[in-house]
This record gives sequence, structure tokens and C-alpha cells, in this order.
Amino acid sequence: MEGLEIYDFLRLVFSAFIISLMVISIILLVQRKENTIVNGFTVIITSIISIIVSGMNLIIMGYMADELNLAGDVISSYMFFIIIGLSILNLFIYTKKNTQGRFFCL
Repeated sequence: MEGLEIYDFLRLVFSAFIISLMVISIILLVQRKENTIVNGFTVIITSIISIIVSGMNLIIMGYMADELNLAGDVISSYMFFIIIGLSILNLFIYTKKNTQGRFFCL
């Protein structure tokens, strides 16, 4: 069907956000306090941008499915929930590893 490839292109955006959030999670887990690659500002901005952009993509996918008389895409909804979960997990990991009480240590 012609409408199914629309979901594939928008799933690439979801996949890119999932991969980037997973990379940030791995960096947060292995980084030492002396060598900080990722700081609090990076974690917050990446989480906010990924949630907003993926939410907008999910809304746009709903509008396209409605206009083309297609069914909704369940996989993209699950990918959106994974993005929200990874964003919250990154914030949680950073606050637990930061024992100095500062969230924005540059």
C-alpha cells in the first residue's frame, strides 16, 4: 500500500531519538566524575527536544492516517513511549550519579 511507507519515514525520526537517548544513557552510566562528557543541561535539553519532536511526529502521523483513511500505527506509539521512558531514565540516572547537589555542573 502507498500509505505504509509514510510510517517508515517517520519511524526513522523515532529510531534516531531512541538511539541518541540510549547513547546518552550509556555515557551517563560509564562516565566518571572527573571526566564529564554529558552534563545536566545536555540531558535536560535532549530529553525535552526528543519528547516534543516525537510527540509532534505522532500527532502528524495521526492526521495523515485520518486523511488517507488508514489505520493508526501502534509501533510508532510504542516508540514514543520508549522515548518518554528513556528521557525520564536519563534524568533519573544523572540525578543519582550527581552527588554534589548541583544539577548543572559545567
